[in-house]
Amino acid sequence: MHPTLKSTLPASILLISLSATAVPWAELTSNQQKLLKSYAREWVTLDENKQDKLSSTSKLWLQIGERKRLKKRLRSWKRMTLDARSRTKKHFQWYQQQPEEIKQRIQLGKKWYQELSVAEKKIIHLKWVYAAKRDDYPLKDPLPLTASTK
Repeated sequence: MHPTLKSTLPASILLISLSATAVPWAELTSNQQKLLKSYAREWVTLDENKQDKLSSTSKLWLQIGERKRLKKRLRSWKRMTLDARSRTKKHFQWYQQQPEEIKQRIQLGKKWYQELSVAEKKIIHLKWVYAAKRDDYPLKDPLPLTASTK
């Protein structure tokens, strides 16, 4: 690769990314403005063929970066869904092994929870989060009622 091509590759990526985000000149710091001015001087000194080559490689590098980000996001999404599926499967197997009276109690609990308001659900959720942080989940009542909370 040509030495000027190597030295200006990050500059062209920077120029394309700045043009894509449309950052106003006044919002850039003085160092960023100086850097861009020097890159622009280098860019103008290159002939048109090199400019075209640079802009196409810069766009390619930006596309590769976007693909990598999307792949990473997809991998984490797959991992989360697989974890959720396995947790659901394990819970279903556990539920199937329980005696009938416990299944009825679970169903009553679900029905009771569905009838609660959003605020009540948030309070219950916060109590259990608090209990989990205290490492006594779910052994104790996480927030015992006091005179101030009654």
